[in-house]
Amino acid sequence: MSKFQMIIKEFIRLFYIWLFAIFSFALFRVYMIIQFYPKIDSSSGISAMIDTLLVGFKYDTNVILYFLIIPFIFNFIIFTHNRDMILRIIRLFFSYILISISLLLSIIGVTYFKEYNNQFNYFVFEVLYDDISAISQTIWLEYNPLITLFIYIILLFLSIKIINRLDRVDIKVLKIDNIFIKIVILLTTILLTLSALRGTINSKPAIRKWSYVTQDNFLNKMVMNPISHLKYAFKDYQDLQSSDINPYKTNNSFDIKSISKISKGNIIEMPNHIILVVMESYDSWPLQDKFDNLHISDNLKNIAKSGIYFKRFLPSAHSTMNSLASIISGLPYNGVNISVLKSINKAEPTSFFQQMERLGYDTYFFYGGYLSWQNIGNFVKNQGANHIYSAVHAGGKTKSGTWGVDDNELFELISKSLKDKKKTFSIVMTTSYHPPFTIDVSSLGYKYKSTKDYPLEYQKNKNLIDPLTLGHLWYSDKAIGDFVKKFQNSHPTTLFSFTGDHYGRRYFNNRANLYELSSVPFILYGKNINQKLLNTQKSGSHIDIFPTIFEIIAPKNENYYSFGTSLSLDNQKEFAYGYKRIITLDKTIKVSNEGMTIWDNNHTYFQPNDKLKFKELRDNYLDYMAISWDITYNGYLSNK
Repeated sequence: MSKFQMIIKEFIRLFYIWLFAIFSFALFRVYMIIQFYPKIDSSSGISAMIDTLLVGFKYDTNVILYFLIIPFIFNFIIFTHNRDMILRIIRLFFSYILISISLLLSIIGVTYFKEYNNQFNYFVFEVLYDDISAISQTIWLEYNPLITLFIYIILLFLSIKIINRLDRVDIKVLKIDNIFIKIVILLTTILLTLSALRGTINSKPAIRKWSYVTQDNFLNKMVMNPISHLKYAFKDYQDLQSSDINPYKTNNSFDIKSISKISKGNIIEMPNHIILVVMESYDSWPLQDKFDNLHISDNLKNIAKSGIYFKRFLPSAHSTMNSLASIISGLPYNGVNISVLKSINKAEPTSFFQQMERLGYDTYFFYGGYLSWQNIGNFVKNQGANHIYSAVHAGGKTKSGTWGVDDNELFELISKSLKDKKKTFSIVMTTSYHPPFTIDVSSLGYKYKSTKDYPLEYQKNKNLIDPLTLGHLWYSDKAIGDFVKKFQNSHPTTLFSFTGDHYGRRYFNNRANLYELSSVPFILYGKNINQKLLNTQKSGSHIDIFPTIFEIIAPKNENYYSFGTSLSLDNQKEFAYGYKRIITLDKTIKVSNEGMTIWDNNHTYFQPNDKLKFKELRDNYLDYMAISWDITYNGYLSNK
């Protein structure tokens, strides 16, 4: 064979592998669309799904060429007597790596999407700071890793068999003597390969910027394949963790005086005890009226009705430690792990604990897990908590508590620890509504054994939440109700406050809108707290909790520092920020590099950056995040 024939023959073999990989990625995308079909917006038609598949092809061919470009290059430079054997080894080696990685990430990606409602994002790297032992136990008990491994091995075996079969296909290449035709064909193969590496032949390469091609939030997540998502997840994580360049790119200067505030004067008598309960995975949907007949959040609903309930409210982050660190430190979460960076040196001027201590409160932190988790013990101590309690103080790990003790044991520890104290402020972090869901909730009075036991009005929905998972939500509500009733009887002036650490990632019927996939409750309850006391038609976030509580109880002219705005004041707080989220009085917005996904209380739609109607809101959000990022890394004086 001539060198030309050898090159074309090898190119065809690589093309077969490329074709199989393209088919595999397309099959994964179709599977995801079918598996999570309820998440597709009702206004999205077949054309949107076709656009998803067609544009997804660009990102697939781009990723495949990461692995096949080296065999392609060797095809042009190796012409030894054992060329076929060398090229076959190189070709199969990179083909096996491609199919092994893509299959592994695809299978893991299905579980990841079930848990986080997203393909791989920066959050996947937060595991570096987490409790590896607890995560391992959770995976083992909750996600059937042996079955996943078995499926992976079977699919990998079949894929390798197909690749080997394709590799043995007899390929005959016509002999061409015309040098001009040879040059045209070779240049065409090179141009096609380079185009595949870019993912396109037009001016828009296969980069994340151009992946949001529909108005459907779910379908946009399906455009890029798992390898592309993981690549950008790593890039985002690196950008956020690097202290050299602010990823939000602001030129605004910051002066700490801009967050210095003076209290307007308390509106209730200063209570003896203030307890802020941050509830694991407790989002807004269980408190909605349409789920009343499930009776899974009756205690918190009654507390909300008797107290003050802010519904337009965002968590600081999408994960427990990041939200908790933001609440405690007073720093808006911006993608950087606050608990690691702020566990040394002195407390932040915005520290919740430190500023409550100035009002005369002894400060406490109660956590149902272990203080080694995400460096939380050192972090809360550094931020001003005088007394720190964990699962160890409540007897250690229970039979059902992979992450620590059950909520009722945590609340018993709080009651015992505060029993004879005079003036305390406590932040509590619960753990029970978290996988693996192993508490025997039936023995505690939970009544649903299967989805058939749900009230008939809910059974018309598909993909209903597992009853055991729902039972743990019921249990966390029960533990709160029991604790509040008991503690209020012995300490009647206590001011209670409740919020979720992040939205729970588990919705009742898998048809959640963006508000339900973003918001958490913020509730105030106690003596002299009632619905007429404050206007709740405001937008807020975790950063607003401290100034709200401070303004309610602090005497007039007390100085404090906060990035937030008190919801107790007579202000027009029409919007609030969380990480990659904005909430207004009538909209919930997800901010991404590509644009903004908007829920307007009726339907969801997407606006790319070049067609934004809310550009000022996005720009303000980016400035807000940029300032928080700079202070997190460099301190309050860096921009003065």
